[in-house]
Amino acid sequence: MIIVLTSVDDKSKANFIAQSLVQQKLAACVQISAQGTSVYQWQDKICTENEYYISIKTNKIHQDKVITWLETNHPYDIPEIITLNAKASTQYEHWLQNSLA
Repeated sequence: MIIVLTSVDDKSKANFIAQSLVQQKLAACVQISAQGTSVYQWQDKICTENEYYISIKTNKIHQDKVITWLETNHPYDIPEIITLNAKASTQYEHWLQNSLA
C-alpha cells in the first residue's frame, strides 16, 4: 500500500482531487482532513496558510499515475507530493487492491 500526501487551500479543490482519483480508480480511498495551518518559505518569505491535508491510498502499480495526475491537475505551482510505503491489514489490503483499476 502507498499513501500519497498533498494539501490544498480550498475544500472544493480537495474534493475535486478526491473525487477524480477515486472515480478514475487511481485511489481506493482519499481522506481530507479538517483545515489546518501550514507555515513554509516561498520566494524568500515566510508564509502561513490554511490548508486541507489530503491522504491518498493507492498501490505501487498506480503510484506514478497518481503523482502524474497531481502534477498535471494540482492548483499549486509546486504541489506537495509525498509518498509513503505502508502496511495495512490483510482485509484492508484486499479491499484496496479490488478497488483499483
